[in-house]
Amino acid sequence: FGLQRGAAAGSLWRCCGTCGGMAAKLGPGDIAVMVVLFGLTVAKAGWISASAARKQGRDGAGMTPEDFFLAGRSMPFWAVGLSIFASNIGAEHFVGQAGAAAAGGMPVAVYEWSSGLLIFFLGFVLAPRYVRERLTTVPEWFERRFGPKCRLLLALVSVAAYVLTKIAASLFAGAVLMEVVLGVSMWVSSPIILAFTALYAASGGLSAVMYTDVGQGLTFLLGGFIGACYAISEIGGLAALSRTLDMNGLSYFTSTLRPADGAEYAWTGLLIGQPISSFWYWCVDQVIVQRVFSAKSIAHAQAGCTLAGYLKILPPFLMVIPGIVARCLFEECQRTGGLAHTEWCETSLDDGLHANKAYPFLVIKTFPDGLRGLMIVSMVLAMMSSLDSVFNCVSTVCTTDLYVRFLDPGASARRQVWVGRLVTVVSAALGMSWLPMIAGSSSGLYLATQSVMTHLSPTIVGVFLLGLMWPRANGYGAMAGMLGGFALGVARYITTIFASCGPESWASFSCMDFNHMALVLFGVSLALGVLGSLVGERFAGPQ
Repeated sequence: FGLQRGAAAGSLWRCCGTCGGMAAKLGPGDIAVMVVLFGLTVAKAGWISASAARKQGRDGAGMTPEDFFLAGRSMPFWAVGLSIFASNIGAEHFVGQAGAAAAGGMPVAVYEWSSGLLIFFLGFVLAPRYVRERLTTVPEWFERRFGPKCRLLLALVSVAAYVLTKIAASLFAGAVLMEVVLGVSMWVSSPIILAFTALYAASGGLSAVMYTDVGQGLTFLLGGFIGACYAISEIGGLAALSRTLDMNGLSYFTSTLRPADGAEYAWTGLLIGQPISSFWYWCVDQVIVQRVFSAKSIAHAQAGCTLAGYLKILPPFLMVIPGIVARCLFEECQRTGGLAHTEWCETSLDDGLHANKAYPFLVIKTFPDGLRGLMIVSMVLAMMSSLDSVFNCVSTVCTTDLYVRFLDPGASARRQVWVGRLVTVVSAALGMSWLPMIAGSSSGLYLATQSVMTHLSPTIVGVFLLGLMWPRANGYGAMAGMLGGFALGVARYITTIFASCGPESWASFSCMDFNHMALVLFGVSLALGVLGSLVGERFAGPQ
């Protein structure tokens, strides 16, 4: 779904040239809501960061690496759960998820609902292992299981992916939404958001990030719920929504599973292939797993995962259904010749390119004074919660897995913390480097970077599960599986750039649904991992 969100943001930006004058006209209620909520966010982030600084001065010894990177392993379950949820929801959800729903209906909801099951797996199967081993990063687990080469490879791949995909995704979608919905130039909004987010992430570490995520998550949950209720009321309720879909030939929108030979949302891919790619994000990716590492106990880690898993039920109702409502408002305008919902006739939401403007159009054309301001704050806070999580994650991996492990093993605690802070600032600066590409409408480059990690994650999952479940797996097999799987994934990625796909080519290497391709990459990495382990064991002995 990350690639779909990337495509959504990119296509929204490409069509911004036709959106002139589309920015919302803010009323006094909007301005009041924005001032209050942004003010509370700034005050809370400042208070948390100042508290961390006071603690550092009071203790004398300063903030330890465990304090900075893992919040002292003291986080309660509610902070763990809400931070997991908030770290996942970004501004790109309001673009991509609603846009995908406007274009194709409910199938995109499967990504969210299956995520809840994976979070439960994280909490009740993996969290006890993670917490007992007192890990700091996931690459550290790879070293303990397979050796330092695997740790180094995974750390390098992860850092590159975070900078090129996650920071870019949040910044791209957030900047576009701010410009399209609010009319504020990205050259004004993005530097301010990046600087503020990096400031509290660098000063207070993970505890500042997670406690700030709690407030931000609650805010955009409230905004999303009120926005969804208002959108549904505009169409006349859920029953009227179903009737409108039927009258406009869109009854299939309510079906979540589509034919196996379809170009998108094939049921085989959604139910079998998609969980493999999602497993990496929810169970192996440092951004999410770091919240589990920070829990004060296994019980708190499991309770936090339970809370986050249940919260993942909500996004389809908060974003998918409003996207479908927007499509219905457009279709009714077309069907009645402009007599109903006149302002929606020019939105062209039946076009895949323009469908990604579904939620921004709801904010601008439908929501009343006050609610517009709440939704703008919600989208900005969603962007910030994604960015602060990635900043802290990059800081942790670079400091622990690269600097301390391979460059300066004897680094003092104080130096480790300051290296972490420096990496946070550098990550924000790298985020700034995306602005010229966004301004140049270079969505092709953006989408290319978003696509890379989706072609690498099944390999990471395959090697991880092999090490978790097969005692004879060793470093030779892990390296064979990772290098072979990464090579095949990159080859597939390159072929998709130049491929011309049609309905008849749905099963080809270049054009098959990616969720099907995930199965192939997963199987190849497993096979190479087993073969490499057996060969390595034969020639080098058991590891």
